[in-house]
Amino acid sequence: MKSLFAIAWLLTPEAPYLPAYLDRIEGTTERYADCVALIADDLDTGRRAAERWVSEGGGAPALHCLAVGDLAAGFSKLAAARLTEISERSDAGDSRARARLLAEAALAWLDADDATQAEGSILAAQRLTPELPELDFVAAKVYAAAGKWQAASEAVTAAEAAGLKTVEAYLIRARAARALGRDEDAAHDVVAALTIDPYDIDALTLRGELKQAGFNIEAYYSEDDEED
Repeated sequence: MKSLFAIAWLLTPEAPYLPAYLDRIEGTTERYADCVALIADDLDTGRRAAERWVSEGGGAPALHCLAVGDLAAGFSKLAAARLTEISERSDAGDSRARARLLAEAALAWLDADDATQAEGSILAAQRLTPELPELDFVAAKVYAAAGKWQAASEAVTAAEAAGLKTVEAYLIRARAARALGRDEDAAHDVVAALTIDPYDIDALTLRGELKQAGFNIEAYYSEDDEED
């Protein structure tokens, strides 16, 4: 289920339910929104509705809604396979669209605790469109799950350089730094995370771990300064 929210993060703010790459057919945005909303309200009914839409020839949007239903139902491997299938369809969109679908597949594989498959999916996505910063962010999650800390750190740095800065990304790099014996670098990333959200539980927990290791985070950051 965590990957369901991560996939939602990849959707466009202009169409919060419908990925931009699926908004290709008149009326699709509304139907997709209704499809996902029904899944949220009544999972079994929603999945059956998505299946009917697929059988009616709904194409990529219908299949994507069904993949969301798969994730919500805990069928992460099925969702990953379905998202990969959508990425290969002629109505899936351009290379950026296909890359984002493969990134979603990577997140679904992570939900299934299969870091190897997740890495394959995100590498395929990056081969299609290496310039998308959200792919670097997903790659960071994948590498962190596999314990490939140097690669995870580099992926966060690449996303950051492209302008994508999130609490989760900074915490991934902080954990990577700790694993690589670079606690001072980890402290800087905890500061960056807390600057975005001073009350993030994971960031505060990591701050506590670093304090126990002898790093006084207040030397870098204070909530009073953030409030000013």
